[in-house]
Amino acid sequence: MNRRNFLKDSTAATAGLSLPIGLTSSSQKTSKKVVVLGAGLAGLTAAWELVQAGHEVIVVEARNRSGGRVLTLREGFTPGLTAEAGGMSFNDNYFNLLRYVKLFNIPYESLIAPAIRSPVGKPVYHLRGKRIVPNKGKIDWPYELTPEERDGSITNKYILPLLKGVKDVSISDSLYDWARSIDNKTLLQLVAERGASAGAQEMIRATAWYADRDGKASAAWNLLPVAQGMGSKDSYSFPGGVDSLSTAFTVRLGERIHFGAEVVSLKNDSNSVEVIVNIAGKQESISADRVICTIPFSVLRNINISPSLSASKKEIIAGLYYTPVTRVFLEVRKRFWEKNGENGYAMTDLPIGQVEEHPMVKTGKERDRAILEAHVRGLDALQVDKMSSENRLTFVLEQMKKVHPDISDHYEGGISKSWQLDPYSLGAYSSFLPGQITSWLPEIIRPEGRIHFAGEHTSIYSASMEGAIESGVRAAKEISKI
Repeated sequence: MNRRNFLKDSTAATAGLSLPIGLTSSSQKTSKKVVVLGAGLAGLTAAWELVQAGHEVIVVEARNRSGGRVLTLREGFTPGLTAEAGGMSFNDNYFNLLRYVKLFNIPYESLIAPAIRSPVGKPVYHLRGKRIVPNKGKIDWPYELTPEERDGSITNKYILPLLKGVKDVSISDSLYDWARSIDNKTLLQLVAERGASAGAQEMIRATAWYADRDGKASAAWNLLPVAQGMGSKDSYSFPGGVDSLSTAFTVRLGERIHFGAEVVSLKNDSNSVEVIVNIAGKQESISADRVICTIPFSVLRNINISPSLSASKKEIIAGLYYTPVTRVFLEVRKRFWEKNGENGYAMTDLPIGQVEEHPMVKTGKERDRAILEAHVRGLDALQVDKMSSENRLTFVLEQMKKVHPDISDHYEGGISKSWQLDPYSLGAYSSFLPGQITSWLPEIIRPEGRIHFAGEHTSIYSASMEGAIESGVRAAKEISKI
């Protein structure tokens, strides 16, 4: 086995460092050598905080880029256009993310500003074969609803009462008690118990952005993103791409990050932990005091760890579900929907699912062009993945005509990203089934010997950039307190 000193050229100084979150020089007992597995937001955050606390840090990343499931697409589009294949936006309650945005002075913009997103336009719905555009804010839903459901708000009647137990969203641990009370059933089961008709249940599944497409996830998992937005006055994104966030970390961590280094195995003993990575076909070894593993469990289950992890951890790693998501992006030469007073956004029960306009933030570089995304989730994503790239675009274009009939007159081409076909993700994000947040999450977070765990799948705010970042901060604290 070839051995290499991974600390060589990996200790570039970083000027202007601030104290890490929750850590001071007095809280650090001894400097440690830490290897961080993965350069997504969780790994980047953990590495940054550890460096600030005076530890020696190496980050190994299998891809040739940082960001993980933050991925801004540029290639394949007209210059000036971007699309987000992963994380897209954040709100006022993304407290950890906002701290780094301000610390690194990363520009961001409100998504409410008309010049940015034209949110004053109407959304479109395509449900049960009908294209529906709200008329003066009212929608004639094509479902069999009770008179009370038709005249009122489904959200106010069935969803908001489920959020009454939410406490301070800045402290994720405070949400455990609330989540426990609704974690053992699906969202549709809970609203059915509150009297929701079959039509109302179908309407929630098809039109609520937070509802999982296949209706299998825990109600707590569905509603945690809603709770995370409570009290927020605005939503934001980054001009030029969300990857400006991951890039800010990457630049500051410098040569501590090693790309093209795929983790093969881990050896976790009482004195150290050894990480074996594959670089350009050769296996190399790194020895460290501690490891922070941010690798998704969908991938980690295929990596050898010795001695074997605890039976409970192995069960969770093998069983945690990752939602299939395929995002298909269609470039158009003109935002033609605006002439009809629409904003490009749509919710549908079609295979293409949710429709979103990109770029997230208009910068002027895109001129009149834009991108319409089909956000295909669940079983529909698996079906779309069976198609060739060309057939996938053709299929989505035909489906998109039902939502935006004029698209063929403006369509210029497209690309797609399947997260379940990505060998370093094997799914878009973790999805907890009934009972798993309260029974599995504490076990997921628990370190195993010298291995600590971070990533969106280890946070109460899973499937979000805030969850990933929060987990990185937590893991860094764990190590610095040892």
